[in-house]
Amino acid sequence: MDWMRWNWMTEIPHLLWLRKCPRCASIKFKPAEQRGYDGLISMFLLHPVRCAFCWRRFYRFSFPATDQG
Repeated sequence: MDWMRWNWMTEIPHLLWLRKCPRCASIKFKPAEQRGYDGLISMFLLHPVRCAFCWRRFYRFSFPATDQG
């Protein structure tokens, strides 16, 4: 890894606050691949998604489904 090019801001997970991608304004997302720390982040009701157009990875809030039985 090139330490001169490493930027800690690029390593922090990006939260998706709006329903569109802040990079390309797309509204289409798909589930992203799981990483080692995703289990820890899921405790905060976040799950990884990836923009379908620019491939940027974000975390989106996901609330557990309740049984309306």
